[in-house]
Amino acid sequence: AYCRRLLRQYQGDVAKSSYWLKEAMAWREQNKVVLTTRKFAHGGDCRVLGTDVTGRPVLYMCMKNQLLSVGQGIDQSIVCMLQSVDNMPAGVESAIHVWDLHGMMMYLNMNPTPLLQILKAWDCYFAERLQEFIIIDMPRTATFLKDIAWPMLPEKSRNKIKFMTLEAAELQMQAKFEPQTCARITTCMQQNRDRKVSLEERKRTWRRVDKDGELVPAFP
Repeated sequence: AYCRRLLRQYQGDVAKSSYWLKEAMAWREQNKVVLTTRKFAHGGDCRVLGTDVTGRPVLYMCMKNQLLSVGQGIDQSIVCMLQSVDNMPAGVESAIHVWDLHGMMMYLNMNPTPLLQILKAWDCYFAERLQEFIIIDMPRTATFLKDIAWPMLPEKSRNKIKFMTLEAAELQMQAKFEPQTCARITTCMQQNRDRKVSLEERKRTWRRVDKDGELVPAFP
């Protein structure tokens, strides 16, 4: 199944797929601890919040709730992607990522290397696991990160990335996500933009959807 996804991602190019298969094996060895233990430093709010109307898991991440640098949060991102794979029903092989960049703290995100490491994981170990990547309210100060990462992404991956305003994202989620999933993410985004709601108050609401469709503590 993995080789089939890899070939699909690279449009049947055997040489390119073979290269990325080797990269995936090396990546797996480098990250074997987090892949087997699923233990990570809690770097922020990154969790599976439900599905779209076809059953694809939806992962949500908010930069306002970032607790560690993006480099220190890589393991958490890996575990969240593994959890999304756990949640995939038969016939579903990909997930939707929603990143809310409102409140992004640039001092925690100045180094582009960890972002490139995450993108590399998508290209090899998690090949064809990305259905769509929605980025909401990207600040102008973060444009340099896009400028660095964009040329390194395959065209197929670039076509999956959508930069949206909050309003446009809400309309898309209403049309494509299960109502409960849409409501959960909308509530999160509203809380993140409400200055009266503290980080500690937001933390108390952090739940994720497990493989049985149940809401469980996101970070026990």
